[in-house]
Amino acid sequence: MTNPKTMRIGMILDNEYLVDARVPNEARYLAQHGHEIYVLCINFDNRPHLETVEGVNIVRFDMSRGRKNRLFGIVNTFPLYNWIWAVEIKRFIINYKIETLHAHDLYMAKPVFLTNLQLRLPITLDLHENYPAAVKGYTWANTFPWKILVRPGRWKKKEHRYLSYADNIVVLSEAFRQTLCNEYPNLVTKKFAIYPNVPDVDWFLSLPVDRSISEHKTGFVLFYFGVIGIRRGMVSCFEALKQLIPNIPEIRLMLMGPVDKADQPLFNQYLNDPSIKEHIIYHPWKDVKELPSYIMASDICLAPFINSPQHDSGIANKVFQYMLFERPVLLSNSKPHQMLVDETHCGSIFKDTDVNDLTNTVLKMYHDPEMCRKMGLNGKKAVIEKYNLETAGKELDKLYR
Repeated sequence: MTNPKTMRIGMILDNEYLVDARVPNEARYLAQHGHEIYVLCINFDNRPHLETVEGVNIVRFDMSRGRKNRLFGIVNTFPLYNWIWAVEIKRFIINYKIETLHAHDLYMAKPVFLTNLQLRLPITLDLHENYPAAVKGYTWANTFPWKILVRPGRWKKKEHRYLSYADNIVVLSEAFRQTLCNEYPNLVTKKFAIYPNVPDVDWFLSLPVDRSISEHKTGFVLFYFGVIGIRRGMVSCFEALKQLIPNIPEIRLMLMGPVDKADQPLFNQYLNDPSIKEHIIYHPWKDVKELPSYIMASDICLAPFINSPQHDSGIANKVFQYMLFERPVLLSNSKPHQMLVDETHCGSIFKDTDVNDLTNTVLKMYHDPEMCRKMGLNGKKAVIEKYNLETAGKELDKLYR
């Protein structure tokens, strides 16, 4: 019996290759299962224009981060960004004899479509999030003068047309697929794959753990990893910290990640607030290879996002990463979070933006370490058995066979 057909897949990514774990995870999985993977991405940091990383061929073209941000920011007003990408994608397809295209994020559907008008290659559109909902939550995109140039409301108007360009659509959850099909009934004829933001278990467990971080930690640590901003629920965390300090004097809020530029002034106010600043540990960033060490040095791991259609589309990478390293999670009550906790008993839920509920839930977990230990074990079990790259990747492989 012959093996099912494998493909030469061209992934299109408007970022550096390793910025979002979802992309290398998918690329590596498909490469390991026989497909030839080429990724066209931007070269921000003077890296090689062509290199092979873990069996994946990375093709880069130069563009500064500032120029990319400016051109993408005004793409709804002046679409030069799409035209630049269309030229690069056509060259990429011809040079590497690409057989099918895999575009990451809704907004890359347009330049792929422009390139593909004559070539007629199959297109897979990989939705990392509910982008029209996400951009409405970005502070910078909704303040003057960017609001006039970005036109965030236009993304919702474009969503249906961009989705129609694709033959296959990859989404974060079954709930997100149902939402899209209910809103746009013609999408039921498309092929969908459900691919959550799951970790590569073998890779993460192979990383060395710096035990000295745990040994030198002080107090009861709440840990958050990722982009920091109002939409991520950080205000609730700071306000809850004020209420928690009298009850848990040794409490620490450890944050790791970049701050949304538009939210930086508010973040600085909290960081310098005399009532809480001694209880905050802030790392602007750490290499993801250090993440297990910091997760294991924490007591509770947070995903306190403000509820929105964006956060109802799926679960962030960080949640499954927390779970893999046996830490109880404390999550806001989005639909996917609630479903995950109900299914796996990996943590607790609080009502988003409700500071009192967040405070009371932390206190309950603090006073029941045995419950937290069991939550951590349940979470790891769920990731090992279900929420991992090897299991979720099978859906992607099916699309291309």
